[in-house]
Amino acid sequence: MVKILIFAVNKLQKVMILVIDDDSAVRSSLSFMLKRAGYEVKTAPGPREAMDIVRAEAPALILMDMNFTLSTTGEEGLTLLKQVKVFRPDVPVVLMTAWGSIQLAVQGMQAGAFDFITKPWNNAALLQRI
Repeated sequence: MVKILIFAVNKLQKVMILVIDDDSAVRSSLSFMLKRAGYEVKTAPGPREAMDIVRAEAPALILMDMNFTLSTTGEEGLTLLKQVKVFRPDVPVVLMTAWGSIQLAVQGMQAGAFDFITKPWNNAALLQRI
């Protein structure tokens, strides 16, 4: 009886996904899509806000932009990824950027990313990866 109760409680809890992107339209689009798919979503516009959330709770997954200023090198995202991995080494991080390259994807994976997606993304493909 206890096992059945625990299973029922776990089914009621939503999986939380953290979306980190400086573009409010991207945050809104991803949030809407993920909520419709049944996920709890938290958003952060930049590294500082993201780290506040990461320190306070463990998301099941992080979708993270790689550029938060006018720079398009991806260095900001790689730095944030490394900071996240210090606090939440087991949380998978999917890096997202409109300025993707094979070299940047390799650097992200070497820094601990779970996956790398280029913008614009395909909703169905993204949900399948989650």
